[in-house]
Amino acid sequence: MRMHSMTCSADARAAIKVFEATLRKDDGSDLSRMTIKFALAAQLRGDVNAEDRQATVALISATEAVNPLSSTPAAVWVLGSVVDTSTNVTPAVQTLETTWSILLQRIELFDKFVTGIAQIHPYTSLAWSVISAANQVLVNQKNRDDQIMRLAGTMSDVFAFVHDAEPLKAIKAHIKTITLLIQQVTECGYFITEYAKQKNFWIRTAKYTISDIDSRITDYENKLQELKTAFLEGVAVQTGITVVRMMNVVNHIDAAESIDLNDMPYAFGARYAQEKGCLPGTRESFLSDICGVLNNPDEDAPRVCLLIGVAGSGKSAVAHSIARLYDGQKRLGSSYFFASTDAARRNPQNLFSTIARDLSDHDPQFKAALWGVVKEDRALRTSQSPFEQVERFIVEPRKDLDAIGPLVIVIDALDESGDRVSRRQVLRAIADKIANDSLPNNLRFLLTARPEDDILTALPPGPHIVRKQMGDIPEHIIDGDIEKFIRHSLDQYTELDISWPNQEWCRLLVHHSQHLFQWASTACSFIDGDGTVGLDPSERLDQLLQAAKTDGGHSLDHLYKTILSQLFTLDNTRERFRTVMAIVLALKEPLPLASLSALLSKDLNIRAIIKPLGSLLDGVLGEEKPIRPLHTSFRDFLLDNTRSSAIFHVPIQPQHSLCLGQALVVCMQNMLKFNICDLKDSRVLNTDIPDLPAQVNNTIPPHLSYACQYWMYHLQDAECTPDLLNEVTLFFKAFLPYWLEAISLLSLSSPLPSILSALETCSILKKWAKGQEIATLASEAFQFIQVFSPVLRESTPHLYLSAMPQTPSSSSLCELWLHHLQKHVSVAPGDPTNWPADIQTLQGHTDYVTCAVYSPDGTHIASGSWDNTIRVWNVTTGQFVAGPFQGHTDIIASIAYSPDGIHIVSGSWDNTLRVWNVATGQCVAGPIHGHTDVVSSVAYSPNGVHTVSSSWDNTLMVWDATTGQLVEGPFQGHTNLVSSVACAPDGIHIVSGSEDKTIRIWNVLTRQCVAGPFQGHADIVTSVAYSPDGTCVVSGSADKTIMVWNATTGQLVVGPFQGHTNSVSSVACSPDGIHIVSGSLDNTIIIWNATTGQSVAGPFHGHTDSVTSVAYSPEGSYVVSAAGDKTIRIWNVTTSQPVADPFQGHTNVVSSVAYSHNGVHIVSGSWDNTLMVWNATTGQCVVGPFHGHTDGVYSVAYSPDGTHIVSGSEDKTIRIWNALTGQCVAGPFQGHTDIVTSVAYSPDGTCIVSGSMDQTIRVWNVLTG
Repeated sequence: MRMHSMTCSADARAAIKVFEATLRKDDGSDLSRMTIKFALAAQLRGDVNAEDRQATVALISATEAVNPLSSTPAAVWVLGSVVDTSTNVTPAVQTLETTWSILLQRIELFDKFVTGIAQIHPYTSLAWSVISAANQVLVNQKNRDDQIMRLAGTMSDVFAFVHDAEPLKAIKAHIKTITLLIQQVTECGYFITEYAKQKNFWIRTAKYTISDIDSRITDYENKLQELKTAFLEGVAVQTGITVVRMMNVVNHIDAAESIDLNDMPYAFGARYAQEKGCLPGTRESFLSDICGVLNNPDEDAPRVCLLIGVAGSGKSAVAHSIARLYDGQKRLGSSYFFASTDAARRNPQNLFSTIARDLSDHDPQFKAALWGVVKEDRALRTSQSPFEQVERFIVEPRKDLDAIGPLVIVIDALDESGDRVSRRQVLRAIADKIANDSLPNNLRFLLTARPEDDILTALPPGPHIVRKQMGDIPEHIIDGDIEKFIRHSLDQYTELDISWPNQEWCRLLVHHSQHLFQWASTACSFIDGDGTVGLDPSERLDQLLQAAKTDGGHSLDHLYKTILSQLFTLDNTRERFRTVMAIVLALKEPLPLASLSALLSKDLNIRAIIKPLGSLLDGVLGEEKPIRPLHTSFRDFLLDNTRSSAIFHVPIQPQHSLCLGQALVVCMQNMLKFNICDLKDSRVLNTDIPDLPAQVNNTIPPHLSYACQYWMYHLQDAECTPDLLNEVTLFFKAFLPYWLEAISLLSLSSPLPSILSALETCSILKKWAKGQEIATLASEAFQFIQVFSPVLRESTPHLYLSAMPQTPSSSSLCELWLHHLQKHVSVAPGDPTNWPADIQTLQGHTDYVTCAVYSPDGTHIASGSWDNTIRVWNVTTGQFVAGPFQGHTDIIASIAYSPDGIHIVSGSWDNTLRVWNVATGQCVAGPIHGHTDVVSSVAYSPNGVHTVSSSWDNTLMVWDATTGQLVEGPFQGHTNLVSSVACAPDGIHIVSGSEDKTIRIWNVLTRQCVAGPFQGHADIVTSVAYSPDGTCVVSGSADKTIMVWNATTGQLVVGPFQGHTNSVSSVACSPDGIHIVSGSLDNTIIIWNATTGQSVAGPFHGHTDSVTSVAYSPEGSYVVSAAGDKTIRIWNVTTSQPVADPFQGHTNVVSSVAYSHNGVHIVSGSWDNTLMVWNATTGQCVVGPFHGHTDGVYSVAYSPDGTHIVSGSEDKTIRIWNALTGQCVAGPFQGHTDIVTSVAYSPDGTCIVSGSMDQTIRVWNVLTG
């Protein structure tokens, strides 16, 4: 009768025969006793489900397929028995068939015993999955190794306790030991699977030395024996399991080398939460299926399991459960849970860098390999490009590591990683690695997402992607699990059975959940009384059920409306709810209740609104846990007025940002101060101060930390009114040093985000207060942070002791330092006069950088390189944010932004053009074929409709920017390769420069050369550019000069500009047309006056190889350069750096200076009674001193034609001088009765006007006086 429950299955009957046959082979077994116990196991099975049948069939197939063990050749036999045979170890002479069969049977039997023991059962199922897979690998091998058989025997032996008369009682008494034992057996299964993948023993011994294998197996056996002994003797186990993740262990990792990955972006708080997993006993079959996918040992096994489900279906709970399971097995490589409410910390820019850092924590070999990739490249370490991160941080470090068993990466809520544009980079990075089969073989990804089109399109089912859907779970299974959850949550309320007998209340809740776990969870929390007072559970349940009767829409939405309607019944409380929730949802990072109250308690009763929302918000029951929606669907509900209606719709408006921003400023004013952490010794680095992180957490609580990082982020949405501007200005001037100190301390735990947030704050403030005093101060603060960021990261005291004293004396910050810090430290003006022109160096390309351009809004820079890629960088932070765009098969020669900043066009040595979407990196047009040689230069038409290209095939072509179709061309006329092309502002004309040493102007519509060839350069014309008004063309040449041409006539207007010592490679005009920048193969950049040709700034040194490209920022304050040293640099061209040594010659105060109208000369007047004329570039005195005045000279000016100079003096007279000879040609003009303080020429040069301390102004005829 005990066997009757299994007669329904032929597979089950076969399993009985196999089991009995196997037991009879087990020497020393009491067969009658074992037969009785087998009957007990059969009785426990009950109805045979699909999972049981699958396991049984796999067991039979594996047993039938196992061949007798082929012994290892005697020459390599080195292993002996290490397990005490007195504890019933399976005899070593048995075959692998017998040993493995017993092991599988014992695990299966054990699995039935522990069903219902939540701490153990998931690991037993995982062990079965792994051991079964290992068995299949062994079955497929022709050779067997004796040491593997011995390990299998040891694994089987440790399960002998299942024959105890009271196994369940014994197990519950030693749950921790048994859990460790099962996990250890699973680890052995991973090892055997990997070891057996090589096709024969000799290949294995060539790849892995016998001693290494022996030591591994011995380690496993010793650990199994230790755990078994602890179980039998009832001794507590103090150590964990033995896990070997790498087959090729490197024993000599350089421990002396300091590995510091802290500046790699990391998402703190994105890890799984143990309490958020599935309720034990639910979703078991579904979880087992996913484990089967992740454990698949085949070489061509799927790398990704994509779990799709609608909002509230329980995807995240499954993800938390899988993460928890593999974490317990020490097989969780990383877990990353996106949350739209925490987008500042959890975003695509730090996804793969977070995973890489987690993987490095798991294994020292991976950590060393990762460090080998990034240690010499800080720009790479701080890269925010998902595509580059996955390649350089994950794929590359693991390529030479021979891993054992899977490492699982769980990424939850891909749909919450951002909008479609921002998450496309993540999807592309994953999809690309899957398509190229370049993901490490043992890395297995579990991804979850809502069924968004872009995600489904990017990750279709295929050989390496298994797609599972929550909707595939039969509804009766879902409802059964929901019922278990509801009973578990509400069974303590026996009064529910009074109103709804026979647990009808549970059935009704299951029915109204519409198969959504989130509905059940929210409903149970509400009934349980989270945040609600005055009603008992029965009354709250009745409210839900009554409301559900009228539910005609989204069940979750209706549930949310029901709960909110019960909590907020009055109009004023609903208005307050909307305001509070708008602020909560507007936060870049969630804050705890204590912090929200500290920020906003004066204006809003935060607690009164938040506390009752326990069924909808996480964190309301404590003070220190961040407040956020329990489920994203509630956030979506509040923000979508079509779902929440006007009553509960929460629009985030500028007034909410203003309220929050002002509260953050007040918070900083109240809490920031000098030496906030009371640091004692400036000689000790931040990282070496004991307990400093704890001190920082105590003195800079979450709301102050948030305020320091995001105050301007919120204020930027508010109008810059005079009152608000004054408020911000007063704060910034008064608290800038202490704000920087707080940023320095915060960087201890998150170096990159803290410094970047400070840079972003200054950048936002500069734009928000454009033209105001505070904007200039913000710009200075930005440069201070950039220059001294190493000091901020490493030593907070040296912010005051080193950084501030080194502030350039010309900076307005010096006055702030002196004014505020006199009581604390001695700050003297810095030795440097100005900030360094080189303010940013961008590194990441692996070869010569050929071109760099600003985006139209000035926020990004795009670069192209000999490494065949294009990269996009954040100008403010210097972070690599998009790319590398890959597709070209040869050097990128030239790139240009579209006028709207959405696309980039590139030209390459592979003879093609491509058009790229900047946000996604996708090639949206191309490759565009037509040229028969290198595409040397590309440009967009001003309206963005067309792209223009030049080529080494001596031609130019015009293309449709959208389709890539040829519109006009080829334009022919140059007799040698065309090196450069530019579009005129009118969109009708094109200028080209060529190796034939000429420049030509072309009409786009007629293809005719309408001007030129312009001749004058003595070598190749390397670069051409239009002036902003289109009237002139600038050219640079290999003859080391720059020239300016009339675009219509071809006449040389100015030039040649001389100063470079090697070929000029690139030229560009400033947006206002006043200056020209040039880059050269002499490694320097020079700024020129476009009218005079004089050098006004530079040469800027910093590049260590040829400068290949230069471009102005849209506002003209900065220049970007690319060079052969693989870097891009940003230069501040408004820092007023001296371009010549001090002009020395006067013996008293120099009271007045003036430029000649051509900018070539400067005249000066002095209290030493003389005038001098200087060369404006060299500082040499070329004429003078002019003698004649009998007292100090107060004012000087040039005549419009530059031939004369007028001067006014303390001797009360005016004189006119010949500018070339220094002779006095008119005067002294007398009439003033006191010092002449100012003089100037009329525009036509016929008159002079003068002002005097005698309070009069006089006009003089220059000829008659």
